[in-house]
Amino acid sequence: MGWKKFREKLKWIDPFTYVDLYIMPKVNPEDSEAISWVVYLASAFLFAWLIYTGLGLAFGTESPMMIVVSASMEPLYHRGDVILLHGATAESINSPEVVLDIPSLKEKELYSFAEPVYSDSLPKHIEAISFNQGKNLPITQKGDIVVYWSERMNEPVVHRTVAKLRADDGWYLLTKGDSIHNTTIDQDCGFIINGQSQKPCIEFYPLPIEKLQGKAFFQVPLLGCVKLWLLDDLGSLIATGKLPNEFREGNVC
Repeated sequence: MGWKKFREKLKWIDPFTYVDLYIMPKVNPEDSEAISWVVYLASAFLFAWLIYTGLGLAFGTESPMMIVVSASMEPLYHRGDVILLHGATAESINSPEVVLDIPSLKEKELYSFAEPVYSDSLPKHIEAISFNQGKNLPITQKGDIVVYWSERMNEPVVHRTVAKLRADDGWYLLTKGDSIHNTTIDQDCGFIINGQSQKPCIEFYPLPIEKLQGKAFFQVPLLGCVKLWLLDDLGSLIATGKLPNEFREGNVC
């Protein structure tokens, strides 16, 4: 089969082929460029929604994909990478487990049932979690990577599970970014008084399994960069000609 014939066959998997054949002749018989743009843009949004919805049904989650927006998971994920997610349950999450004799971990500060153990050397970073019931759990990068919505940050967070905790009312997670700049777990907030944490943190309390958007299983490097440049970084690009300062060197997106 020649290259031209091969390309001719491929056009039938392009949804815009059907827009040109069946929609354009009816809504734009005069071949107006302005109307063409409107139809193509509307079609693009419709196709994107159908694909996203289809992936969600196939993968068992309302959020089948997301764009990584920070460097917190480097070197595994970089800003602009797109990751695919599937639904997650307590049974499907792979992470070190600890069973706690506690009625509930809902809205329980970390300090009330465990204490983070930090290195002696500088810069200090978390090495383990010491639970009040006597178990000491080392921090590793062996757990699954999950995505959850952080109300505190008002954005989705993609981090690794470092502990799966069982209380009487169900399963909870403790999470952490892989980056060397993430020196502690997301839930190490210290005391929480009147909605304010003693220490900067991402998530006030252990994460109920039900709050997960999904578990990561596939990565497409840098596919989401254009979206970040146009929607997240446009102001910085216009004002300074470069990306915001919070993104570290080596982050090509």
